[in-house]
Amino acid sequence: MKKVLYIAVSLVLFGITGCKKQLTEEPKTFIAPEQFFKTDQDAVQGVNGVYFWLVGEYPQRLFQQDLWQILDEDCDAIRRPNSGALNLSANNSGSSLIVYGGFYKGIYNASQCIDKIPKSGTSDLKKRTEGEARFLRALFYYYVTGLFGDAPLITESNYSNTETVKSLPRSPVAEIRKLMISDLTSAIASLPDTYAAADKGRATKGAAQTLLTKVYLWNKDWVNAKNTAQAIKNSGTYTLLPEYADVFSANNEFNKESIFEIDFQKDLLNSYQHGFYSPDSRVGVEPFSKKPWYRSYVPYQSFANSFAPEDKRKAAQIATGYNGTAFATDAANKVSVWFGPKWWRLDADERNSGLDIYVFRYADVLLMLAEAANESGDSQTALSAINEVRQRAGIAPLAGLSQDALRTQLYQERGWELCGEGHRRLDLQRWGKLIESAKSASKAEEPVLSNSYQTFYNLLPVPASEIQKNPALTQNPGY
Repeated sequence: MKKVLYIAVSLVLFGITGCKKQLTEEPKTFIAPEQFFKTDQDAVQGVNGVYFWLVGEYPQRLFQQDLWQILDEDCDAIRRPNSGALNLSANNSGSSLIVYGGFYKGIYNASQCIDKIPKSGTSDLKKRTEGEARFLRALFYYYVTGLFGDAPLITESNYSNTETVKSLPRSPVAEIRKLMISDLTSAIASLPDTYAAADKGRATKGAAQTLLTKVYLWNKDWVNAKNTAQAIKNSGTYTLLPEYADVFSANNEFNKESIFEIDFQKDLLNSYQHGFYSPDSRVGVEPFSKKPWYRSYVPYQSFANSFAPEDKRKAAQIATGYNGTAFATDAANKVSVWFGPKWWRLDADERNSGLDIYVFRYADVLLMLAEAANESGDSQTALSAINEVRQRAGIAPLAGLSQDALRTQLYQERGWELCGEGHRRLDLQRWGKLIESAKSASKAEEPVLSNSYQTFYNLLPVPASEIQKNPALTQNPGY
């Protein structure tokens, strides 16, 4: 697809516009932003440079590896056998260092586009690309604020002032979310509902509305969250596929349920997720018997057992065998269940698959609608929305639940529906349940890990190297 070519062009563009020191000795090779953002195609290439940071490059990989790891591991569904204690600190921040830098490169490039594109003209395409940049900046800030809390606020008005930016203190989350709401409201007005095939993967109106719904949920603004999610539903742009497993088929990418999707392609722009979620050689069944033990994820037994027997989602997410042959139990690591075909690409090696990553899909919107409606006292809308998801899963509809009971049901339903899709940590965090849920899930199978959780792990540490570069930064409590 052309999007892969766009990303390749974007990386070249980033090298041109983002590395001034490197190019100082040969200014003839440098294209200043003031000279670049002139034509419609310049605007497209500029925003492509922002999309690039959703994937990133080593060592700042985001959706290629490190971001989805942070968003789902060490919660209440995914187990890393013998993972040991989670001893997080400013100097031992795990993937925090990787994603923090990647987020801010994306934010910087988005802010540059938001600044320069409108100044170069007002064509429909430029309005669209500005909307894409605003959506992407809000998306990067969504992860920054969710994972780290308060953070430096870089915008189109201050990004280019190097001395200011490198000494910015942390701004309150509430202030950053105001910018996110403003960005997303503007993006909704300028982004299309859909794209032609060559532009699949770009931000749409629905993507901006979905992210805005999430921001409203964090703010406990139930009415606006409900109204925004309802607007997505009313648009008729998206629908649940008849079968849950079909959503994740390699032949069914960019389907009617997909709202925002990272387009990976084998041998071109490869995803590592498949390698983490696939069974390995210990199961003794082809084609997995040739796969090495590579920090494989397996389900907590409690998560595997939590599905109703008739829930169709379980077969897509939990595996005990393949093609009629049972997997061998890994007695040494106490593993008897593995993650299932939702993540598998059987033609791929460990680090080279075309497994796309759904950032947002319609089932998520329905469950957010149910949550916002329940919290605002509209039980009819809440039950209708959650039951649409449950009907597809083949399980009985809910009825007659109290607000508290439905809230608890939604906690579980989001886990069953969206496992491994980058929502669990932030969901548990905004519900105030992250540490409690993680400790409980790991207690039986990973007791060392369970005992290591600290209450302040609710937020990740700001990497020590970032504080060294910017002494105005403060550390999160406890680290």
